[in-house]
Amino acid sequence: MAITSPKQKEELAKQFKINPEINTRLEAFMKSEPGLVDFVKQLPREQLERKFLLRKMQDQQQREGYTSKVKAWLEKPEQAEVLKAIRSMLSPVMKPERQEQLIIRQAKNLIRNTGVKLG
Repeated sequence: MAITSPKQKEELAKQFKINPEINTRLEAFMKSEPGLVDFVKQLPREQLERKFLLRKMQDQQQREGYTSKVKAWLEKPEQAEVLKAIRSMLSPVMKPERQEQLIIRQAKNLIRNTGVKLG
């Protein structure tokens, strides 16, 4: 691990949001898993970066997959009324790309709030 001065640590702490509850849970996990902590500390920086980026890539793919399922659900003829209701809430002067984003967001909210199963 790189050694940083206290001033740099303060600047880094300001740069990243730190949730005290999650931080406490993480510290407890690290104390209970010293072998895993040592393993991670031994990994080369490039490998850590790749593992981090792999997780981010998987998260993004999962979000995109869910978004495509929501789009397919909205395109079904039986969802025409839902789509019409969502469109009626949008401003007609809004850019089409933005309208699409908001339609998907509203559909996701509806699915989550009503417990609809996409399949």
